[in-house]
Amino acid sequence: MMSIKRKILLVALMIVGNVAYGQSDIFLTQQWFSRINMNPAATGNNNHVDVFLLNRQQWVGFENAPKTSVLNAHSYFNSIQSGLGMSLLYDKIGIGRQTVNAMFSYAYHIDMSENTLFSMGLSGGLNNSNWNPRKNHLSQENDPQLEHITNIFSRTSADFNAGVELNIHGITWGASITHLLNTKPYTGKPGRECYVYTRYRKIIDHSFDILPGIIYRYGNKNHFLDFNVTCFYQKKYWAGLSFRPNNAFSMMLGIEYNMFRIGYAYDHSIGTISSFDANSHEIMLFVRIQKPQKERKTTRFLD
Repeated sequence: MMSIKRKILLVALMIVGNVAYGQSDIFLTQQWFSRINMNPAATGNNNHVDVFLLNRQQWVGFENAPKTSVLNAHSYFNSIQSGLGMSLLYDKIGIGRQTVNAMFSYAYHIDMSENTLFSMGLSGGLNNSNWNPRKNHLSQENDPQLEHITNIFSRTSADFNAGVELNIHGITWGASITHLLNTKPYTGKPGRECYVYTRYRKIIDHSFDILPGIIYRYGNKNHFLDFNVTCFYQKKYWAGLSFRPNNAFSMMLGIEYNMFRIGYAYDHSIGTISSFDANSHEIMLFVRIQKPQKERKTTRFLD
């Protein structure tokens, strides 16, 4: 039975490899800890240097399952009242299909009051999609048809994201558009997607903080929602739950020690793919490098 499931999922992966050119962005369960790849307006959201590394293994146990790695780094510079950063993403989707996205991000910050911060961001870079049709077969042994398949598709194109974010002492609102240049799916370039999100910090007492949040995403005529709630204990330990309808139910755990944050997330698939036991794991490493305290005090917290 498991072998049959694996073959069915393998076929699904092949289909994903063919049609997922229209789907560009990925779901990250721990996205709240560093979201500059989703919204460049979050670049420089504190006074130090943040380095965020995440590895996501989807559908663990299945050969050729999707894998994603993300590296974000950014900081705020008071002399120019702006944040500067970079984001590098590697995404293996389906069989024989890989995407690399490299972006530099900039955000201009406006301190509207002591507890209100508004930022506008723009990121730009390159996106490379690589597709090898020879790998998109259940078996490559003694297949004469493969002899006629020699073309490997590779396309590099310019890519831009834009967004805004508003923080008012405990409440964050944000909106962004990714892949501004492309409105048509299935062209070998990432399709345009829109995000709207909010998050609220509720202080229970001196030890506990609860942060509920929601992300709405629209892309390629599809609507997605991500409901999240995270509980912090002494701002060093956290646990959380996330729910994406018709996609996954997730659990998160993490710890902060000195300049390091380490997080783990487990996604249990629901909906169509749930019968394949196609679950996912995320490992996050977050490093905050302290800078001399000469910058303005940020209104952001627990990012």
